[in-house]
Amino acid sequence: MGKKKNFAAAVVCVMVMELAGCAGGNEQEPSASIPMEEVSTGNDNEVQNRTEDNMQQKETETQEAFSRNEEDMTQGQTDAELEEELKQYRQEREDTIQESNGLLEIGSPDESNYSFDLSKSYYISQFDTREITEAYAAARIYVTDSLGIEPATKMVTYMCIDPRIWNIYEDEDKGVAAGYDNNNIFVCEYCNEDGVWQYLILVREGKGSEWNVIHNGISYKE
Repeated sequence: MGKKKNFAAAVVCVMVMELAGCAGGNEQEPSASIPMEEVSTGNDNEVQNRTEDNMQQKETETQEAFSRNEEDMTQGQTDAELEEELKQYRQEREDTIQESNGLLEIGSPDESNYSFDLSKSYYISQFDTREITEAYAAARIYVTDSLGIEPATKMVTYMCIDPRIWNIYEDEDKGVAAGYDNNNIFVCEYCNEDGVWQYLILVREGKGSEWNVIHNGISYKE
Protein backbone atom coordinates (compact mmCIF):
# COMPACT_ATOMS: atom_id res chain seq x y z
CA MET A 1 0.00 0.00 0.00
CA GLY A 2 2.88 2.36 0.76
CA LYS A 3 4.32 1.91 -2.71
CA LYS A 4 0.94 2.59 -4.30
CA LYS A 5 0.56 5.79 -2.33
CA ASN A 6 4.06 6.91 -3.31
CA PHE A 7 3.33 6.10 -6.98
CA ALA A 8 0.06 8.06 -6.95
CA ALA A 9 1.80 11.01 -5.36
CA ALA A 10 4.46 10.87 -8.05
CA VAL A 11 1.80 10.86 -10.79
CA VAL A 12 0.10 13.89 -9.25
CA CYS A 13 3.44 15.64 -9.04
CA VAL A 14 4.19 14.94 -12.70
CA MET A 15 0.74 16.24 -13.75
CA VAL A 16 1.26 19.44 -11.78
CA MET A 17 4.66 19.94 -13.38
CA GLU A 18 3.21 19.39 -16.89
CA LEU A 19 0.45 21.89 -16.27
CA ALA A 20 2.95 24.38 -14.99
CA GLY A 21 5.14 23.75 -18.04
CA CYS A 22 2.20 24.35 -20.39
CA ALA A 23 1.38 27.58 -18.67
CA GLY A 24 4.97 28.68 -18.98
CA GLY A 25 5.08 27.63 -22.63
CA ASN A 26 2.10 29.83 -23.46
CA GLU A 27 4.17 32.82 -22.50
CA GLN A 28 6.93 31.87 -24.97
CA GLU A 29 5.00 30.44 -27.97
CA PRO A 30 2.16 32.51 -29.50
CA SER A 31 -1.11 30.62 -29.81
CA ALA A 32 -3.00 30.45 -33.12
CA SER A 33 -5.62 33.20 -33.38
CA ILE A 34 -9.21 32.20 -34.21
CA PRO A 35 -11.36 34.63 -36.20
CA MET A 36 -14.25 35.93 -34.14
CA GLU A 37 -16.78 34.82 -36.75
CA GLU A 38 -15.67 31.21 -36.22
CA VAL A 39 -16.23 31.36 -32.49
CA SER A 40 -19.66 30.13 -31.51
CA THR A 41 -21.53 32.55 -29.30
CA GLY A 42 -24.14 29.98 -28.46
CA ASN A 43 -26.78 31.88 -30.43
CA ASP A 44 -27.68 29.39 -33.19
CA ASN A 45 -30.33 31.67 -34.70
CA GLU A 46 -27.82 34.49 -35.18
CA VAL A 47 -25.34 32.15 -36.88
CA GLN A 48 -28.05 30.74 -39.15
CA ASN A 49 -29.33 34.19 -40.10
CA ARG A 50 -25.80 35.35 -40.90
CA THR A 51 -25.25 32.27 -43.09
CA GLU A 52 -28.54 32.80 -44.96
CA ASP A 53 -27.70 36.48 -45.48
CA ASN A 54 -24.31 35.57 -46.94
CA MET A 55 -25.88 32.99 -49.27
CA GLN A 56 -28.52 35.49 -50.43
CA GLN A 57 -25.87 38.14 -51.03
CA LYS A 58 -23.78 35.72 -53.11
CA GLU A 59 -26.88 34.72 -55.13
CA THR A 60 -27.70 38.38 -55.77
CA GLU A 61 -24.14 39.11 -56.86
CA THR A 62 -24.22 36.12 -59.21
CA GLN A 63 -27.50 37.26 -60.79
CA GLU A 64 -26.18 40.82 -61.20
CA ALA A 65 -23.00 39.51 -62.82
CA PHE A 66 -25.07 37.37 -65.22
CA SER A 67 -27.26 40.36 -66.11
CA ARG A 68 -24.21 42.54 -66.76
CA ASN A 69 -22.67 39.84 -68.93
CA GLU A 70 -25.91 39.42 -70.91
CA GLU A 71 -26.16 43.19 -71.37
CA ASP A 72 -22.53 43.39 -72.48
CA MET A 73 -23.15 40.67 -75.07
CA THR A 74 -26.14 42.57 -76.45
CA GLN A 75 -24.25 45.85 -76.55
CA GLY A 76 -21.31 44.12 -78.19
CA GLN A 77 -23.38 43.38 -81.32
CA THR A 78 -23.44 46.26 -83.77
CA ASP A 79 -26.56 47.25 -85.70
CA ALA A 80 -24.91 45.99 -88.89
CA GLU A 81 -24.26 42.58 -87.32
CA LEU A 82 -27.81 42.43 -86.00
CA GLU A 83 -29.26 43.34 -89.40
CA GLU A 84 -27.23 40.58 -91.03
CA GLU A 85 -28.55 38.01 -88.57
CA LEU A 86 -32.11 39.26 -89.00
CA LYS A 87 -31.70 38.87 -92.75
CA GLN A 88 -30.49 35.28 -92.38
CA TYR A 89 -33.27 34.42 -89.93
CA ARG A 90 -35.97 35.84 -92.21
CA GLN A 91 -34.63 33.90 -95.18
CA GLU A 92 -34.61 30.68 -93.17
CA ARG A 93 -38.12 31.46 -91.94
CA GLU A 94 -39.28 32.01 -95.52
CA ASP A 95 -37.73 28.72 -96.61
CA THR A 96 -39.72 26.82 -93.96
CA ILE A 97 -43.09 28.01 -95.31
CA GLN A 98 -44.75 25.36 -97.43
CA GLU A 99 -48.16 25.30 -99.09
CA SER A 100 -50.32 22.24 -98.49
CA ASN A 101 -53.93 21.90 -99.65
CA GLY A 102 -54.26 25.63 -100.07
CA LEU A 103 -52.92 26.33 -96.60
CA LEU A 104 -49.52 27.63 -95.57
CA GLU A 105 -47.52 25.57 -93.14
CA ILE A 106 -44.97 27.65 -91.28
CA GLY A 107 -41.88 26.15 -89.71
CA SER A 108 -39.51 27.72 -87.22
CA PRO A 109 -35.81 28.50 -87.72
CA ASP A 110 -33.30 27.04 -85.28
CA GLU A 111 -32.88 29.89 -82.78
CA SER A 112 -29.62 28.44 -81.46
CA ASN A 113 -27.98 29.52 -84.73
CA TYR A 114 -28.59 33.17 -83.89
CA SER A 115 -27.17 35.36 -81.16
CA PHE A 116 -29.78 38.12 -81.05
CA ASP A 117 -32.42 38.03 -78.31
CA LEU A 118 -35.66 36.36 -79.36
CA SER A 119 -36.95 35.80 -75.84
CA LYS A 120 -38.96 39.03 -75.71
CA SER A 121 -41.40 37.65 -78.24
CA TYR A 122 -43.05 36.02 -75.22
CA TYR A 123 -45.00 39.27 -74.84
CA ILE A 124 -47.28 38.01 -77.60
CA SER A 125 -48.34 35.17 -75.29
CA GLN A 126 -50.46 37.67 -73.34
CA PHE A 127 -52.95 37.55 -76.24
CA ASP A 128 -55.23 34.64 -77.02
CA THR A 129 -55.56 33.09 -80.50
CA ARG A 130 -58.51 35.26 -81.48
CA GLU A 131 -56.75 38.49 -80.49
CA ILE A 132 -53.63 37.54 -82.44
CA THR A 133 -55.67 36.55 -85.51
CA GLU A 134 -57.54 39.86 -85.45
CA ALA A 135 -54.32 41.84 -85.02
CA TYR A 136 -52.65 40.17 -88.01
CA ALA A 137 -55.80 40.63 -90.09
CA ALA A 138 -55.82 44.36 -89.35
CA ALA A 139 -52.11 44.58 -90.18
CA ARG A 140 -52.56 42.66 -93.44
CA ILE A 141 -55.44 44.90 -94.58
CA TYR A 142 -53.35 47.96 -93.79
CA VAL A 143 -50.45 46.71 -95.94
CA THR A 144 -52.49 45.53 -98.92
CA ASP A 145 -55.32 48.08 -98.90
CA SER A 146 -54.11 51.23 -97.17
CA LEU A 147 -50.56 51.05 -98.51
CA GLY A 148 -51.43 49.18 -101.70
CA ILE A 149 -48.44 46.85 -101.31
CA GLU A 150 -48.30 43.25 -102.44
CA PRO A 151 -45.17 41.91 -100.71
CA ALA A 152 -42.99 39.47 -102.63
CA THR A 153 -42.79 37.30 -99.51
CA LYS A 154 -44.97 34.21 -99.09
CA MET A 155 -46.99 35.95 -96.40
CA VAL A 156 -47.99 39.59 -95.98
CA THR A 157 -47.15 40.04 -92.30
CA TYR A 158 -44.94 38.14 -89.90
CA MET A 159 -44.15 38.03 -86.21
CA CYS A 160 -41.66 40.74 -85.35
CA ILE A 161 -38.19 39.34 -84.60
CA ASP A 162 -36.24 42.57 -84.10
CA PRO A 163 -35.40 42.85 -80.36
CA ARG A 164 -35.17 46.64 -80.72
CA ILE A 165 -38.89 46.78 -81.55
CA TRP A 166 -39.87 44.40 -78.75
CA ASN A 167 -38.37 46.94 -76.35
CA ILE A 168 -41.60 48.91 -76.71
CA TYR A 169 -43.12 46.64 -74.05
CA GLU A 170 -40.39 47.58 -71.57
CA ASP A 171 -40.15 51.26 -72.48
CA GLU A 172 -41.96 53.51 -70.02
CA ASP A 173 -43.01 56.11 -72.59
CA LYS A 174 -43.90 53.46 -75.26
CA GLY A 175 -42.77 55.73 -78.09
CA VAL A 176 -45.56 56.15 -80.67
CA ALA A 177 -47.85 54.03 -78.47
CA ALA A 178 -47.58 56.38 -75.49
CA GLY A 179 -50.60 56.10 -73.21
CA TYR A 180 -51.34 52.46 -74.05
CA ASP A 181 -50.73 49.49 -71.78
CA ASN A 182 -48.80 46.44 -72.97
CA ASN A 183 -52.00 44.40 -73.30
CA ASN A 184 -53.26 46.91 -75.88
CA ILE A 185 -50.11 47.05 -78.03
CA PHE A 186 -49.26 44.63 -80.84
CA VAL A 187 -46.23 44.63 -83.14
CA CYS A 188 -45.48 42.77 -86.38
CA GLU A 189 -43.34 43.18 -89.50
CA TYR A 190 -43.62 43.08 -93.28
CA CYS A 191 -41.29 43.57 -96.25
CA ASN A 192 -42.05 46.54 -98.49
CA GLU A 193 -41.62 46.74 -102.27
CA ASP A 194 -38.02 47.90 -101.88
CA GLY A 195 -37.12 44.82 -99.88
CA VAL A 196 -36.86 46.79 -96.63
CA TRP A 197 -38.47 45.28 -93.55
CA GLN A 198 -40.87 47.63 -91.81
CA TYR A 199 -42.60 47.39 -88.45
CA LEU A 200 -46.25 48.01 -87.69
CA ILE A 201 -47.42 49.20 -84.29
CA LEU A 202 -51.08 48.41 -83.58
CA VAL A 203 -53.13 49.54 -80.60
CA ARG A 204 -56.65 49.09 -79.30
CA GLU A 205 -58.76 50.77 -76.65
CA GLY A 206 -59.27 47.57 -74.69
CA LYS A 207 -59.82 43.83 -74.89
CA GLY A 208 -62.47 43.05 -77.49
CA SER A 209 -62.06 46.32 -79.37
CA GLU A 210 -60.60 46.62 -82.88
CA TRP A 211 -56.90 46.82 -83.60
CA ASN A 212 -55.67 49.85 -85.54
CA VAL A 213 -52.27 50.52 -87.08
CA ILE A 214 -50.87 53.78 -85.71
CA HIS A 215 -47.32 53.54 -86.99
CA ASN A 216 -45.41 52.13 -89.94
CA GLY A 217 -41.62 52.43 -89.95
CA ILE A 218 -38.28 51.09 -88.82
CA SER A 219 -38.62 52.09 -85.15
CA TYR A 220 -41.38 52.52 -82.61
CA LYS A 221 -39.77 55.79 -81.57
CA GLU A 222 -40.43 57.66 -84.80
